[in-house]
Amino acid sequence: MKFKYFFIIILLLAGILQFNRIMDKGKYFSVKQEFTFEKAPAKNTTLTFENPQKYLIFYNPSSKVSKDILYNLEKTFEFTKAEFDIVKITDTPDISKYDYFIFVTDNFLGFKKIIFEDIKEKLLSKGGTLFILANTEYNPFNEVAGIDKINRLSDNEHGINFTRKIFPGIDSFSPGDTMLSSSVYDVSLAEDVSVLAKTNNNLPLIWEKNLGKGRIIYTNSNFFEGNIVRGLMNQIISYGSDWYINPILNSKLIQIDDFPSPVPRYNNETIGKSYGMDTGDFYNKIWWKDMVALAERRNLIFSGFIIIDYNNNIHSSDMKEIPKITLLDLDKRARELLLYQGEIGIHGYNHNPLVFEGDIDFKALSYVPWDSDADIVAGLKNVSSTVEDLLGKNIKLYSYVPPSNILKERGKKALLEAFPDLKTISSIFYGDESKGAFVTEVGRDEKFPSIYTMPRFSSGFSYDKDDLWGIFNALAVYGYMSHFVHPDDVISDDRGFGKDWNQLYHEFEKVILEVEKRFPYLEPSTDSGLTQKYMNIEDLKIHSEKDGNTLKIGLENFRNPFSALVRIRHDDIKSISSGEYRLVNKYGDNSIYLIKFTNENTIIELGKKTGEIQ
Repeated sequence: MKFKYFFIIILLLAGILQFNRIMDKGKYFSVKQEFTFEKAPAKNTTLTFENPQKYLIFYNPSSKVSKDILYNLEKTFEFTKAEFDIVKITDTPDISKYDYFIFVTDNFLGFKKIIFEDIKEKLLSKGGTLFILANTEYNPFNEVAGIDKINRLSDNEHGINFTRKIFPGIDSFSPGDTMLSSSVYDVSLAEDVSVLAKTNNNLPLIWEKNLGKGRIIYTNSNFFEGNIVRGLMNQIISYGSDWYINPILNSKLIQIDDFPSPVPRYNNETIGKSYGMDTGDFYNKIWWKDMVALAERRNLIFSGFIIIDYNNNIHSSDMKEIPKITLLDLDKRARELLLYQGEIGIHGYNHNPLVFEGDIDFKALSYVPWDSDADIVAGLKNVSSTVEDLLGKNIKLYSYVPPSNILKERGKKALLEAFPDLKTISSIFYGDESKGAFVTEVGRDEKFPSIYTMPRFSSGFSYDKDDLWGIFNALAVYGYMSHFVHPDDVISDDRGFGKDWNQLYHEFEKVILEVEKRFPYLEPSTDSGLTQKYMNIEDLKIHSEKDGNTLKIGLENFRNPFSALVRIRHDDIKSISSGEYRLVNKYGDNSIYLIKFTNENTIIELGKKTGEIQ
């Protein structure tokens, strides 16, 4: 009798498990993902400013170097909300209302002697800073900047090695030889010059020199043409200013491309050797559990980007019913991602980028061109319907990552047709557009203004110093880390580097720790959460003025509280009229604070220096 009851119980349990495996759980156990992108009402400062901080930028429209550096500087100041004016090198502006002058040119042809004399006299008698962001043998400021003699031009110099602390990460890592090279003058400098950074060959690269009450900061290179050093440029200007306010997005993102996706099930030599199991068991029993454990240890959340199936179907008529085992994989992984507060975004119906014949080298990249916009839309709507069938109608998809970071305008248009609520596209910030890479800025898409591009700055599980340089340069201006990985990196020849999962996993945590120890205040974020933070400060304007020991800050279009890194020279914060602040770095006479602004009017009282933080 007891055996009969036991047998019945076993049958019931088996039936429940089978029902759980095959039923459409989306109809019974729905989950929710919904973000709001409505902006709060704007408030404007009631403070008045007689002499607000403002930068005057000189550029030469006939120089490509000058225009490229100007572009990077404009993009930087647009994000940091610094007030600035731009003039041509041949103009004769009224310099009396400026304390900071930035030259972004390697060609001074037509520069007026009276402007040269006026700027020099302003620095000598009243203070301020002159920034030179490009080098040339014929710069009229070379002598007053401390150059005694130019010996020769050294091409293909490498390295940026700081001799003093400037900004976390920037001053402790140097880009590799393949990442950055520049032409640098071998110069003899005056004794009163303070060298801030040198090349790998020990040539002076960045230095400062006092000039009366003011000073000059000189960059002996043209590398600010590239966005890879945009963060360094921002922090050099911050370092050279009496105070500098840098709004940041204060976030750390880990994105997993191809997740959720069909789980590959086959025997792989690397996985078999390490774990004695096939790839399917590895991803379910090892990889995902390790990723969750890492997220718990390092305070991370994941944004995953779903692939429905791996195929080359580029016609709507070929998009057949998805295999049941694939749906089970997608369902399981999606629910677990949401369980850990992650976000589900779109990667695609398959892994073919949304591009057409002639857009990229399809043979080299092993992709297939789409035939029509309608086919792309059909594939994307397949993503939407599959997600709804699995997870219910309360899952809204707002974020998209292009396969292989490849996307063109027609693809964006199709995306919006299939997902009219789409808000974010995350591709890459550093890359080669000539090979099809969709390289973007941080901010609103110019041609599709309902979309925001929030790029990623690094990728992979392997510990790579060039990747860290990219991470720290992004943090040095935008204040967020965005790193992406793929589940199959470990079994990929060009992404796994011959390392097993245990090696890659620990190297990945080492990357996270390098960031964490320098920026412990970064908040974990999803892709949509980052976009919300950006939208909050998108149209923000900042006015600031210092009077004695008082720093006055007024905000236009202030909406919700936001974070900023505020650097102050010579003084420290004694009190603040609103918001929260904490000292995060102190380098000599430089104090860097993390301030949370909570009001459109902020008065900061400055006082004597406090304890050291390095």
